[in-house]
Parts: sequence; structure tokens; C-alpha cells
Amino acid sequence: MKLSLYSEVEHYHSLSSYSLNDITHTDTPKNIIEKSKKDKDRYPIVILNKDHKVIGFFCLHLNTGPKEYGYYQNDYALIRGFSIDDNFRNQGYGSNALNGIFEFIDSTLKLEINHIILAVNEKNILAQKAYRNSGFFVVKKDLEGKRGKLIIMEKSRRWWYWYQSMSNKVTAWFVTFACNLRRNINMDGITKD
Repeated sequence: MKLSLYSEVEHYHSLSSYSLNDITHTDTPKNIIEKSKKDKDRYPIVILNKDHKVIGFFCLHLNTGPKEYGYYQNDYALIRGFSIDDNFRNQGYGSNALNGIFEFIDSTLKLEINHIILAVNEKNILAQKAYRNSGFFVVKKDLEGKRGKLIIMEKSRRWWYWYQSMSNKVTAWFVTFACNLRRNINMDGITKD
């Protein structure tokens, strides 16, 4: 999986076969690309598989994007229109893309972004779960959107690195604890002295 800035020459043909049957909670990549052509603060980004086929898409919107939701700091970016091609869902591409977002911003866009926000429809439970699993947390609820009530979720660069380091420490602690506990319990479940 790789993130890349959208290029008309490289990706247009691949997007013509992009399958997105349910657009209840998102927009199509083609519509998002058209909006990006009119706004220099929007960066359309494709998610590519190992064969360089477009299997996902989103837009990173700076400045006015985050401001729509009350974020006026320059180190915020808004994800718009995140989607995975119907034929490639539930294979980890979305999570991998979201987990690699800061690295992509640093290496490709060379921007000082420390916070990513996104708006997700409160009825889109599967997306909320996927975003939580990728390090996003809820910061605002009950905002009115064009397609219903929205939840604003955020992923912070500092928080994410702290979470990753803590989760590794907690995992190591738990494994050590479980092994020690197992050593102190006999087959009948009685603790040894």
C-alpha cells in the first residue's frame, strides 16, 4: 500500500473503474478532484496497492477545511471523502493509509501538520470504528452536516506516537504478568505460595 498525490496522467484511467456503490456518507473521487482543481488548499490523494492500482481515495484539505469545524491553527488538516474501492474493502488498506498519513505529509507534502481531523456521520458506525482503530478519537459530537449529524474525530501526531509507545509497553507488561500468573497457578486453578 502506498499513498500518492493524485495525478491526472497516472491515475485518471484507474479511477474510471473505481467502484463506490454507497455514497450515503461520502462523495465520489471524481467530484472531490473537481473541487480540488478550484481550491489550492485541497490535496487529492490516492491509495495504491502493490500493483499501483487506485484502491482508495481521500482529500487532505488545509486552512479553510479545518476552519469549517472551528480549528484555526495552521498545523491542522481535514480529511475529506475518505473511501476504499468496494472490491478492496476489509483488507486493511484504509487502516494502513490512515496509519501512514503523517509520514506521507512529511515526505511528500513537506508540511508542518500535527493534527488530522475528519467528520464522520454518526450513523456510520463501521467508519467510526476504523478511525478509532487508526488512532482517531472523538473531539466533537452532534454537528449538523449536509448528510446528517456529524462526529469530529482527531488524530494528533504527538498523541499517536505516545499511544504507540504506551501500547507496546502495556502489551509487554501484560504478557509478563500473564506468564508470571500462569507459573503461580496449578492445574486446579489454585495459587501456589
